[in-house]
Amino acid sequence: MARGLLVGIALWGAIIGWAAPVVELGVERFVASHAERLRGKGVAVLTHAAARLPDGRLSLELLVQHFRVVAVWAPEHGFWGTVPAGVPVQDDTILGLPVYSLYGARRRPSAELFRGVEGVIVDLQDVGIRPFTYLSTLVLVMDACAERGVPVYVLDRPNPLGGIVVEGAVLDTAYRSFVGMLPIPYRHGCTLGELARMLNAEGWLPSSSHGTPRRCSLEVVPLRGWRRQMVWEDTGLPWFPPSPNVPTPTAARAMLLTGILGEMGLWSVGIGTATPFQWLGAPGFPAGAVVERVRQRMAELGVVVGTGRFVPSAGPYARQECHGIFFAPRPSAEARFLEAFVVLLEALWQQSPQLCQQLTPKAQDMLRKVLGSEAALRALCRGESLREWLEKGLGEFQRLRQRYSLYQ
Repeated sequence: MARGLLVGIALWGAIIGWAAPVVELGVERFVASHAERLRGKGVAVLTHAAARLPDGRLSLELLVQHFRVVAVWAPEHGFWGTVPAGVPVQDDTILGLPVYSLYGARRRPSAELFRGVEGVIVDLQDVGIRPFTYLSTLVLVMDACAERGVPVYVLDRPNPLGGIVVEGAVLDTAYRSFVGMLPIPYRHGCTLGELARMLNAEGWLPSSSHGTPRRCSLEVVPLRGWRRQMVWEDTGLPWFPPSPNVPTPTAARAMLLTGILGEMGLWSVGIGTATPFQWLGAPGFPAGAVVERVRQRMAELGVVVGTGRFVPSAGPYARQECHGIFFAPRPSAEARFLEAFVVLLEALWQQSPQLCQQLTPKAQDMLRKVLGSEAALRALCRGESLREWLEKGLGEFQRLRQRYSLYQ
């Protein structure tokens, strides 16, 4: 009878789409392997509420049970992931511990944050694109730890976009900023653990006063069971939003389609709706004409499109009815979402070739940073294709990536 009940539960789980996790997280493996090794040592934890265990508990709760956690450090959006993009985050408390913001008055941990700290544990859920700032915070934390001889433990998590496709030019470091610190592609196809290994070994941490690259004492605790062809839905893990506008894995995929367009400030990309980044529109926007141009090619690249209307509560055209395009990116690790963005951009420029003249200097500066290239910004503003930008430097990066890959 018990066996029959278990079979029934499994069948019902299959019907409703529930599945047990097939991926063991870095944090789970870290507790098993390091609890005794670090017993009694004071540690700080760089984390947030998106870093969860398979049962939904905060990763931090497990770490507090097994280690002497003396402080929590939080990235952009704050520990709870509720602070809007670009808004400074205040210090806080959680589980009786101080939470020090690394996205406000300080972005690099100061000397005072290292009092009583003998190691730094990093457990962050990234979204797999260069401009998402958790990678930049990791760079600055590793640099500060290298300066003080404090070891860093990066507990790996899946890249929700998968690890096969790499798209978008490698960053020109002349345009390094907090939305792009490393010479990696826009869509890099790596986990944070792999990137930590790469930046440490390649000497990409900020240089010391003597001009020599710093390297920290780094240990990456890999996932078990994750494969590069997996998207988030394949992992069996629960999704908790890493930022206010990435409520679902679909939104993470859609960021590749509309995130750069959103920086232009000319349209709404659905911020302030239930489906952020899945819309592109404005009052009177010629959605039908644009969709006619792009539907077939975008479907081939992994994106289904349709027209509709929406009313955003924030951003451009807040509280106005917008005519728009709705994007349904497929959950595929082989879909080429950034190439679909380039197809969409070409159609927008064919429809309205003077659009770039409406960009503010602030928007142009942000575009330069997220594209990581002055040449790409010039091409965009001349109405030229960004297809060259899609591929620039990728061959060399792919060869580099193989040296630091942790997964097949």
